Amino acid sequence: MKTKLIVLMFALILTSVKTFAGWYNTYNYTGLIDRYPVTLSFQIKEGYFGEPAKKHYNVIGVYKYDKLNHPIRLEGVFNQSTQEIKIYEIGTNDRVSATFHLHFSPQQLTGSWSRGKSKLKVNLRLVNRLSDLSDEAFDNIQILQFPSLQHYYFIGVYAKKSKSTEAHMRELKIINKETNKIFQTFNFEHIETPTGNVMTIIYDNITTGKDNNFLISNQIGRVGGYLNVNFNIKNKQFVLNPEPVAEGL
Repeated sequence: MKTKLIVLMFALILTSVKTFAGWYNTYNYTGLIDRYPVTLSFQIKEGYFGEPAKKHYNVIGVYKYDKLNHPIRLEGVFNQSTQEIKIYEIGTNDRVSATFHLHFSPQQLTGSWSRGKSKLKVNLRLVNRLSDLSDEAFDNIQILQFPSLQHYYFIGVYAKKSKSTEAHMRELKIINKETNKIFQTFNFEHIETPTGNVMTIIYDNITTGKDNNFLISNQIGRVGGYLNVNFNIKNKQFVLNPEPVAEGL
């Protein structure tokens, strides 16, 4: 029953699937909020939000405190004329729980994080950038996924060949939140259809439920589909079904 609910959730999310090649423009950072180490990534995507209140929003992202490893959603506005970024941290019930005011430069983000009367300094260094909007080839670009499990979070490892029109997730790292060590890795190179690049937002290519089962987006079929991953309680391992399931047939 829980697996069916995950599949239903994924089918609903597929209303925002990719309809053309190449649309990821992502910046990845590490650094400090005050004295706390963090990992932060954001994607520039014009016109993603449909609601009038967010018509100027063009940034979607995710970050985590590296000692806690619970991914947190980000939404906001990148003013490219002033190079200023205002990003809202989205907490429970989709409410804004904090705000970043940042200045963008080619190699770093600087500024502040604020919540109520608390205001902390932010200093982040650019690690790398993922963009599949050109012919550039790349490999080993690690992208934090927003969905996570109770004890594990996910890092998608992305690559793009020079003749390809889009990036794909070539492997997925499942990482223990408490130890921050890799628990398991799945490689998708043997799967014929590309994995991890169906969703409009790169951080949303995993769908989780209430247990340790989850789905990974895949380009199978007309509008895309997913790979099933189940947790084997006896062996204490995640098991990937290498046969993608298509939606919208």
